[in-house]
Amino acid sequence: MCRLQPPLAVVAYEGILDAMQHCKDQMRFQTWDCSQPGTILHEPTILRYGYRESAYLLAMSSAGAAWGVATACAQGWLDECRCVQTKDPKAPDNWEWGGCSYGVQFGIAASRKLLTRTGSSRSPLRRVEKHNLKAGRLAVKKTLISSCKCHGVSGSCQQKTCWKKTSDMKAISEYLTEKYKRAKRVLIENPKMKNAELIYLEPTPDSCAPQLEYQMQQRRSLPRICNWRNETHSEGDCSTLCCGKGYKVSHEVISYKCDCKFVWCCKLECSDCLQHRWVSTCNT
Repeated sequence: MCRLQPPLAVVAYEGILDAMQHCKDQMRFQTWDCSQPGTILHEPTILRYGYRESAYLLAMSSAGAAWGVATACAQGWLDECRCVQTKDPKAPDNWEWGGCSYGVQFGIAASRKLLTRTGSSRSPLRRVEKHNLKAGRLAVKKTLISSCKCHGVSGSCQQKTCWKKTSDMKAISEYLTEKYKRAKRVLIENPKMKNAELIYLEPTPDSCAPQLEYQMQQRRSLPRICNWRNETHSEGDCSTLCCGKGYKVSHEVISYKCDCKFVWCCKLECSDCLQHRWVSTCNT
């Protein structure tokens, strides 16, 4: 694909990069924080094992590639795909399905072609990998949203033109994060599960074990943020994430606009407010 269809490969890769950023956002206060170098195309060490985190990384990457291509199709950036008009057989007669379908099926096919390994998949690890890649592609389908435009006298909506489009990557990542939390461990002899579910083969070892802790620390250019809080909210648990090494707390003051009011005509007036935030980082 990279040689024969460079633009397609580029948008798929950009989709994977976007998915990796959302992976880090979703996992920022988890033991594993998606800090592996590169993408799955660089074959990070974690993919050598059948961990729950490996399943999530595969699914997020697969979804990102499909989403990147589908979105590029919708924007008209790729000659290989175009907007396809479809009609939902369950839609009533006064609904006309059309518009842009965001090339979802084309994106899913491109993701499968780019990321699925060729050759035999008889080993349990390869079978689980294939399953989780498919679950990621299905996540793009499961999170599709409908967009409609009304037609009729004075916007009476006597008729609607509707089309399916992909959700943003944030919504897809949230969907897969829920799948990650409910991932099922399967037997090596028979790794079978519903296509949309994430599966794994072995439990994740303790991230505070010396070897794993060293590997995770080597991947970070900055100290790990283990907690942040403001006057009303707190996220993260330093006692879990810092492996008993302790942490330090810094105080930040953030300025933002608040108490905004619309003044006729036509002006928006806001006050300047301050928010206090405390950020905790693990000792190295």
